[in-house]
Amino acid sequence: MKNERMIVEQNKSIAAKTHEMTLSGPLVAHLAQPGTFLHVAVPGDDLVLRRPISIAAVDRDAGTCTIVYKEEGEGTKRLSRCRAGDGVDVFGPLGKQGFPAEQPSPGDDVLIIGGGVGVPPLYFAARELAKRGVSVSVILGFQTAAAIFYERAFRELSGCEVRVMTNDGSNGHAGTVIDALNERPSPPDWLFACGPRGMLRAVETHGAHSKTNGYVSLEERMGCGIGVCFACVCETGDRASYRKICRDGPVFRFKEVVI
Repeated sequence: MKNERMIVEQNKSIAAKTHEMTLSGPLVAHLAQPGTFLHVAVPGDDLVLRRPISIAAVDRDAGTCTIVYKEEGEGTKRLSRCRAGDGVDVFGPLGKQGFPAEQPSPGDDVLIIGGGVGVPPLYFAARELAKRGVSVSVILGFQTAAAIFYERAFRELSGCEVRVMTNDGSNGHAGTVIDALNERPSPPDWLFACGPRGMLRAVETHGAHSKTNGYVSLEERMGCGIGVCFACVCETGDRASYRKICRDGPVFRFKEVVI
C-alpha cells in the first residue's frame, strides 16, 4: 500500500447524488484486484477521517483509475467540488481479499449482482473477466431511474448480458435483484455481489448452492482502513471469531461472515 497525492483528471455527476472521479498517479500501477479500495482524504483540515471508496476501473496505459462515490455527507460533498488539476491525498490499495476475477474460465456461468453504489467494484471485476473471454450476466438494482449508472458501460463489455431492476419500475424491470435472481433457471458457477447489507443477506439466502462459488463485498464505515481501529469488525459465520472488513476483506465467501 502507498500514500500518494493523486491528480484529479475528471470529476462529474453520473446519476442522482452519484459522482465519478478519475485520478492519475504512480499508485495506479499497484491497483490490480477488483474489490480492493482506496482511502481518500477529504479536502480541508477539519474532517480527519478518510473515506473508503471502491475502485471502479483501472487504465494502466493512461495511468488512471476511476472511483465512484455517493454524495451523502459533508465529506463526499467536498469531494464533489474537486476539479481537474486538484490534488487528492489517497492511501491504498487496501483490503486483503477482492473478487477472484482471475479464477472463472470461459464457459463458466458467472453472475454479478450489484445494488446502488455497490456497482463500481463489480464493473472492475466484469472488465477483468471480459479481458479473459469470460461472459458475464449482470443484474443491477436501483431505487429509481434517476439513480441508474454504468448500465451502458456494462453493456459495452464483450459477452456481458445486463438486466436492470428498479424498485419503482421507472426503468428496466420493476422489482429487486432478488426477483431477477430467482427467475434464473439454474444456479451460476460464480456469483459476485456488492450492495446494501439487506440485499447481500438476501443474495446469500437465495443464491447459495453447492455448485456456486459465491462472494460478497461488504460496504462499511471505516476509521483507519488497516485494521487498527476496530470500527469495521464483523462476526464469522460460525460465530466463533471476528473479521475486520478493511484488513481481512472487504470481499468474503458466502457465509464466511455474518452480514
